[in-house]
Amino acid sequence: MNDFAPFQRVIELISIIMNTAQDHYNQQLAAVYSWMSGNPETAIERNHALFCQLALDSAPRGLAIDLGAGSGFQSIPLAKLGFSVVAIDFCEALLSELRDRAKHLSIRTIHEDLLNFSQHIQEQAQLIVCMGDTLTHLESLSAVDSLLLDIERWLIENGMLILTFRDYVSAELHGTQRFIPVQSDEFTILTCFLEYQENSVAVHDLLYQKQGDRWSFSASSYQKLRLNKNWLCDRLSEIGLQVLQNEMINGMVCITAKKL
Repeated sequence: MNDFAPFQRVIELISIIMNTAQDHYNQQLAAVYSWMSGNPETAIERNHALFCQLALDSAPRGLAIDLGAGSGFQSIPLAKLGFSVVAIDFCEALLSELRDRAKHLSIRTIHEDLLNFSQHIQEQAQLIVCMGDTLTHLESLSAVDSLLLDIERWLIENGMLILTFRDYVSAELHGTQRFIPVQSDEFTILTCFLEYQENSVAVHDLLYQKQGDRWSFSASSYQKLRLNKNWLCDRLSEIGLQVLQNEMINGMVCITAKKL
């Protein structure tokens, strides 16, 4: 008998109902998002170090737009570096966490689809970031392209763009590698299972939570784009952004670009 047969049946069943990224976060991940990082303060410090590595600590300050801000892992270190931050996310629960962490910092939160960020901006930005794995949450390459065009339009001359995302193209996992233990403690266990398709990857998040002496189980699935980093760099160059960096940092593709 196949030892994985019961688990595979669970995956088959939850694959029938594929949530949008927004529904997936609202219903499944928002409550454990910061916990997933291990330590939110460490995640904030890690991004602060990355921004310093990218010389933002010596760059001109101004407006910074954080697309897919989540609970503040990018917005908070940017505000501490002196930027005036607009933090945009489709999950209000995560923005509420961000506001609790931000306290006196110069951060304005907007509950909105990041594709509509330009509707809430009155001036061009010195810096735009879209980090974590946010970019792969978009539904299509045409949506990515539309976002890039808006980003170019709303960056000032010599303004900077920072993108990070997971490489689901050249780093495809196989077999049992697709079962990924995300985070666990004595009360909560989160495991992820990936199914690769031609242009996307189906992400199945399996969440176990202990309540008293019993464990509850919930599962949710959504699609992520398989983004080719070289396609992305070529597209940035075509629309007038000079790619300065394209490398792996902290396990993520990190692309930085400057508006010419």
